[in-house]
Amino acid sequence: MLTKNYFTLALATLVIVTLFSGCTMRTKPPRFYTLSPVVDEYKSLQVNNSNTSSLIIGIGPIKIADYLAQSRIVTRIDDNAINLAEFDQWSGSLQNNIANVLSENISSILGTSKVVIHPWRSFIPIDCQVLLEIVRFDGDPDDKVTLVASWVILRDRDKSIVDMNRITIHENIGVPDYGGLVAAQSKALGQLGVEISQSIIQHSMKEY
Repeated sequence: MLTKNYFTLALATLVIVTLFSGCTMRTKPPRFYTLSPVVDEYKSLQVNNSNTSSLIIGIGPIKIADYLAQSRIVTRIDDNAINLAEFDQWSGSLQNNIANVLSENISSILGTSKVVIHPWRSFIPIDCQVLLEIVRFDGDPDDKVTLVASWVILRDRDKSIVDMNRITIHENIGVPDYGGLVAAQSKALGQLGVEISQSIIQHSMKEY
């Protein structure tokens, strides 16, 4: 009888410990992040040019590296190793977030609201199309983020190449945590928007 009671007590204790451990593990909820436009930091670059303000610009398709296509935020350990955050995640599709933020930055810099994201309606008369590939977009929360991207600008009417380029952008992280990491990534994406906008401006006089 004593053995049976001891077994029952031990089993009950095990169940309680298991339930308590499960509750403890669930006490830390995931944190969600999103990239944001940084147009205020580039107000000095905003242009009021009829050549660009009248353009209808298509952004996309945008391709991101396979390792970035997930909800968990990626950080860099070294050149060959990455880390996936356990509790820190993107609030939605990173690819869509990049497209939305980049289009808003470009729209602000060029002084036009005529920026659309792929896929757009077939009846929209696009003047130029920006194809973008994000090769790398990560960083070390204690150091900096790195954005490596390639883009091609096409004249939409005949799909001829107006410009193409590849750029590496580094942005220091102010606060050494995931919030600081995402803020720095937003700034790096803002700088990419500046580079693409300047290319569009440079070719707007003769190419479209």
